[in-house]
Amino acid sequence: MEELTPIQLNMLRRAAVGDILRRTARRHPDRVAVRFKNVTLTFKDLNEKANRFANAVSRLGVGKGDRVAIISHNCHQYTYCWFGLTKIGAIITPLNFMLRGSEIGYIINHSEPKMFFVEDSLIETVKNVPEKMESVQYFGCIKLGEGTKPEGWLDFDELVEEGSSVEPEVEIHENEPASLLYTSGTEAAPKGVLNTHLNYYSTILSSQTDCDFRPDDVFLLSIPLYHVAGLHILLAAVNVGAKTVIQYLPEVEEILQLIEKEKVTQLVYPATLFVKLIQHPDVEKYDLSSVKKCLTFGSLMPSAIYERYKKLMPQAVWRNYYGQTELSPLGTTLQPEDFERKPTSIGKPHLTVEIRIVDDEDKDVPPGQMGEIVARSPSVMLGYFKDEERTKKAFRGGWLHTGDYGYMDEEGYLYFVDRKKDIIKSGGENVSSQEVEEVIFKHPKVAEAAVVGVPHPYWMEAVTAVIVPKKDVQVTSEEIIQYCKEKLAGYKVPKYVVFVDELPKNPSGKILKRVLREKFKDLAEKT
Repeated sequence: MEELTPIQLNMLRRAAVGDILRRTARRHPDRVAVRFKNVTLTFKDLNEKANRFANAVSRLGVGKGDRVAIISHNCHQYTYCWFGLTKIGAIITPLNFMLRGSEIGYIINHSEPKMFFVEDSLIETVKNVPEKMESVQYFGCIKLGEGTKPEGWLDFDELVEEGSSVEPEVEIHENEPASLLYTSGTEAAPKGVLNTHLNYYSTILSSQTDCDFRPDDVFLLSIPLYHVAGLHILLAAVNVGAKTVIQYLPEVEEILQLIEKEKVTQLVYPATLFVKLIQHPDVEKYDLSSVKKCLTFGSLMPSAIYERYKKLMPQAVWRNYYGQTELSPLGTTLQPEDFERKPTSIGKPHLTVEIRIVDDEDKDVPPGQMGEIVARSPSVMLGYFKDEERTKKAFRGGWLHTGDYGYMDEEGYLYFVDRKKDIIKSGGENVSSQEVEEVIFKHPKVAEAAVVGVPHPYWMEAVTAVIVPKKDVQVTSEEIIQYCKEKLAGYKVPKYVVFVDELPKNPSGKILKRVLREKFKDLAEKT
């Protein structure tokens, strides 16, 4: 009997992201995998496209450990790129399509990709990057619209068609990186998070056991694929053999149309997008009866919004998950049976996750006491790319320090209080911005709200509410302050109230509080 080769031994038992698609394509070759506009692909189709892409870029010199950058809205080509690169041990580096100029230049020069694929509508943005992108050997164009491919650039679709559909045979190990995702933090320089093949395997297992992902589900992927949640949803859906309907952008009316047309069964959205969805004036005109499961994240679902959803979609069960890019991304989930019993909780740790609450000296705190949330799991990132110092700081004591403040109750349920950096220190007291936001959001004239701390000569930080009023209503700062006084301790009541037309957000719906802090940092001096 012949001895197995190293690659045969490796493929015999490995946990690699690209293998997930291959195995599902063997089990369900003719089942629909993804649909984007007028393009429908079975799992067999998708696997062949991923193989063609992988073999084509390999032929051009992309190999294990090489980064390949992509900046694009959601599309079917993105899925070839994600799965194809993982089949050859290369690392996908997705960029936020809202980035501009030097922001793109920083990430490209920090990640040093060999290839950079650009959606045609974003070509001018990339061409205007002031920095030289010296590591990029090939630029490629993803044609989705009427944009013109620059001379000398690769055509993504032609590249795929030229590649072989044969399954790549590359030795890949579970602790090697599969993605490099740049987080949008408050720091001047974004952090590059390296997530491994094992990280993603761990979280897709959690998504089945803790989030009820099933083969008969139909997912609507509206979250951008540059976001870890977008990559995870696609991967977890492929793992169970479910269909994924891809949306170019999370446009609310189109979401409603696609739910009705595609009979979507599961929605995974930040709470802010669920809020926008139910506030659409025509929401009740659409048939949403197919939706059986809603998974929210990013912030707590406002109770008033949840009550409206119970009437609109009484058949749907709700979960709330907590996580971050460094957790790939799942940490805890509040289950349907607890959603009303413990509405302010973010649930219990996932199957493969351990959670502790610690003080500033990394010692456990008792139930009910606030501290930093730390985690240990196979889903914890490999580290921050080219940043050993921040990696060591995040991993001190052998636990991932999330930078989030929270507490656990006597039953082991986790509660998120705030980002460590978003805790407002006012007059010697710690104020949770989220707690104040929850109160303000219940005001009948408020559409959206964000609470931040701004510098103050007496209070150190003044609690400041930035509010988007509902359309065609008049509301004053005095109304908001008086409303808060009736429901909050005095030190939590906003010192300032500012009204704006919209809150700054990233495409996944997260409010960018760092922008608000910067914009209103001189508020105390002006009043």
